[in-house]
Amino acid sequence: MKRAVASMFTAVMLSGLILSTPAFSAPQNESGFTALQGVEAQTLSVQEMQAISGELNALDIAAALTTLAGTLGAHPRLQTAVERLAAYYSTNAVAINAAFAKFGVLTPCKSCPL
Repeated sequence: MKRAVASMFTAVMLSGLILSTPAFSAPQNESGFTALQGVEAQTLSVQEMQAISGELNALDIAAALTTLAGTLGAHPRLQTAVERLAAYYSTNAVAINAAFAKFGVLTPCKSCPL
């Protein structure tokens, strides 16, 4: 079970990194980066870049997994696995968020009380 949780964690980390990196960087005299859209390239504004950069926080992931687990009552084994993964993210949030920060994808917690 620990190996499955570790594999799931690794997959989430890698997919988050892959999804959060830009496709191409813009020339140095432009503010933005070029993203692929179909077969054409489009330059994104600074606001668009800020909206899509750094979209990970361990506490938000734990909250989303907890919500998902609540919908899996018909599948108790899967529900238990998702609850354990949520608990792992919650318990190790500081270390996970440190890794997210290191890679520049950490965002402020959206699910945390103010």
